[in-house]
Amino acid sequence: MKRISVSSPANIALIKYWGMRDVQNTLPNNASLSMTLNRCVSRCTLATLQRGVSDEILWQVSSSALIPADPTLRQGIERHLQTLREHFDHWQPLRIATTNSFPTGAGIASSAAGFSALTVAFAVHCGHSPQHPDLSDLARRSGSGSAARSVLGGFVQWPCDALLLSGPARQIAPAHHWPLHDLIAVVDTRRKTVSSRQGHLAAASSPFYLTRLDRLPERLDNLRRAILERDFDTLADLVEREAVELHMIAMTSQPPIFYWQPATLAILARVRQLRSEGLEVCATIDAGPNVHVLCTAQDSPGIFAELRKLHGIERWILDRAGDGPRLLHEHLF
Repeated sequence: MKRISVSSPANIALIKYWGMRDVQNTLPNNASLSMTLNRCVSRCTLATLQRGVSDEILWQVSSSALIPADPTLRQGIERHLQTLREHFDHWQPLRIATTNSFPTGAGIASSAAGFSALTVAFAVHCGHSPQHPDLSDLARRSGSGSAARSVLGGFVQWPCDALLLSGPARQIAPAHHWPLHDLIAVVDTRRKTVSSRQGHLAAASSPFYLTRLDRLPERLDNLRRAILERDFDTLADLVEREAVELHMIAMTSQPPIFYWQPATLAILARVRQLRSEGLEVCATIDAGPNVHVLCTAQDSPGIFAELRKLHGIERWILDRAGDGPRLLHEHLF
């Protein structure tokens, strides 16, 4: 049995995409910019089955045995398989297994990692390069717009044309250009009760949403410049403003969506205090309660020593900027 296995990372959005102009095709209302991670990954193994049987879709929780995927996961994978089959004209049934190295559905971009891994694995299975130019756009069509960014490493903008809001993602800078660390405070490992997709659909109901869209092009330009110049002070200001604004939109949507927990606020406050003491550190949050603490490599050990004293955090994941998907020699089956 010929098997293809791929590891693909989550990413943390520094400029968030929140709200869609075309839900069916997962087209955003604004361009986003993210940092691809290194340790928070989804692994996907796939192999061809004999004709005449159904796809076999499996899931592995932690290091336990493979089990049949739950209906929600299976339906999402089946929908995306249809897209991939039509694009690559490859119709044989498949056995697919997937697993995550980090909590699923908790606001750490598990969908982005999972669907980008599946997209890259399918393309390689069909004889294409893992750098195939169509992969970003194909990953986006999974329904997870963030997956369009996870097929690339380093700092990534999606869509590539921020004015026309069209095209695949493009890399702004590779990971080695600015190897920032991401100390992820996992406040809650449970699947969030309001999905990102529901949040996207509700975003435009906030009375502040259009004001946000007006401000984003300038913010995107400024953040892109800060990354290229490795200007941490500017990055910190923009990233924290962006995180608060995203959640302000969520909290003022109809119905309102509240992702934060008490520990979320405690981490944000401590990070601001550490930055006031001269450390290069800032925080951002995607659609969930968990906090990404971004910092430079030299300040990372001291910052982590302080943050781990806080209460209400289930676990820490020490991550950093990463290089994107890679082929694996170890398989899930």
